Amino acid sequence: MALTVTRRPLLYLELFSLLCLIIILTALWKSSHPPPNPIATAPPPPTTHFSATKPLQSPQWSFQYPRDASNHGLSEAQCLSAFPDLYHEIDRAVAHRRAVGNITLSDVDPAWRGDGVIRAMIHHNNLYILEARGVSDHNHRPRLLATLHAIHRAVVVSQEPLPDIEFTFTVHDYAELGEEEGKPGHTTWAYARLEKQESLWLMPDFNMWSWPDVGIRSYGEFRDLVLEDEEGAAEFVDKIPKLVWRGAVHGLAADDLRGSLMEHAQGREWSDVQALDWGNKSDIDAKLLSMQQHCGYQYLAQTEGNTYSGRLKFLLNCGSVVVAHKMNFVEPYHHLLDSSRGEGQNIVRFKDRDFKQLQETMEYYLARPLEAQRIADNSARVFRERYLTPAAEACYWRALFRGWAQVQGFEVEFYRPEEHGKKRKPRGVPFESYVIMEAVDWEIPPRARKICEYDL
Repeated sequence: MALTVTRRPLLYLELFSLLCLIIILTALWKSSHPPPNPIATAPPPPTTHFSATKPLQSPQWSFQYPRDASNHGLSEAQCLSAFPDLYHEIDRAVAHRRAVGNITLSDVDPAWRGDGVIRAMIHHNNLYILEARGVSDHNHRPRLLATLHAIHRAVVVSQEPLPDIEFTFTVHDYAELGEEEGKPGHTTWAYARLEKQESLWLMPDFNMWSWPDVGIRSYGEFRDLVLEDEEGAAEFVDKIPKLVWRGAVHGLAADDLRGSLMEHAQGREWSDVQALDWGNKSDIDAKLLSMQQHCGYQYLAQTEGNTYSGRLKFLLNCGSVVVAHKMNFVEPYHHLLDSSRGEGQNIVRFKDRDFKQLQETMEYYLARPLEAQRIADNSARVFRERYLTPAAEACYWRALFRGWAQVQGFEVEFYRPEEHGKKRKPRGVPFESYVIMEAVDWEIPPRARKICEYDL
């Protein structure tokens, strides 16, 4: 009995010690295992425009078609990664200016041209129009507005600061620099150039924004329609096995060139080549094909006209075989055209400026459909899916800005020269106002005015 009484206090002490040990161990475990953060474990938000672009910042990012094809806001590093072979013309122009000397203020004076030329600047990632000479007619005005919109889009979506630059560009098919033998031409941005016109800097064509005159309401929409059109999106083997072309033959600088196409294509069973009379509505209604309808053919003829031909970039979106002559004019992407007969061939191009080899060429490829399909597939891969995407165009614009800045030999002046007793004013007018007023200065309140020379 005495033994039982003696053991009871010891039992209580052991139980108390065990309880304390459990409490201490529990506290230590909780301190090393905090409760989950309700914010961190919440399900991810639904995908939005902004969250969808976050993977682009990953160091493992690579261009993917069609995901990135219309992304105008790729970073400089992404542009270089996605389009490493895009910038040949910019590199050439930079090298030329380094050889002859930096761009001066006199180089950006548009007085040498009476019409179709614009002086502009980019300052703090904003576009300003400083002067617009003779751009209100029915030909120049649409090209001006399309080009300004394209430049502005490339500027405002830029992820990085862009250099301040001042420049001019012309909206003429041919810059008409009036070069004298042994003397350099004027320095400006242009849609195309002859090989000898080294002073020209090439910019994307206006019709990569819109070309409503020929039924292309926007370049982006055209690309969508081609891929959604039953004929345009067909596999090469299911397209019409003929050569197609529509266009004017007479009244152009390339009359003989287009005449050669008609001569060697007419009456052939593989030919759907027809001349158009743009002054005859009945003829147009009967013969005109949309650009999407062109894409329904296996073979597409390409010819220059007065100067370069703006249709080539659209034909290269078709996934068909483009058949062309030797071209005089250069556009920003022409160095990517491969007519080598090798594995990378993406176009059929004759060595001469005529179509004398057309019949034997068509018979050759019609007898070798797999070889023709390889050319068509290469064309789609290189141009439609990569170097003629809207994303590539925006990257080219920003590379053009940076390339120009490398050899710009002056600082951009944002303000007008000071006038005694008056507050300083910026030069020119922001893009946002110019596209409404289509002027670089106006009275307030503005007076009624006729914007276009072709207004009734």
